[in-house]
Amino acid sequence: MGVIVYEDPEGGVTDWQTSDSNIGFNDDTGHWLVTTEDGRTVRRIPRERVFYVETSE
Repeated sequence: MGVIVYEDPEGGVTDWQTSDSNIGFNDDTGHWLVTTEDGRTVRRIPRERVFYVETSE
């Protein structure tokens, strides 16, 4: 299980827990990518807003 903690658009802090396979980083755009468990939605979070990412892999 993984977690990504980031600043949301309203200035709060969001703690999103999901499987490790749903969290990735895109070097070309500088965004963390998080896919919902159903695989239908991808959220792109700018690296500047991410406090930390933990994975078990």
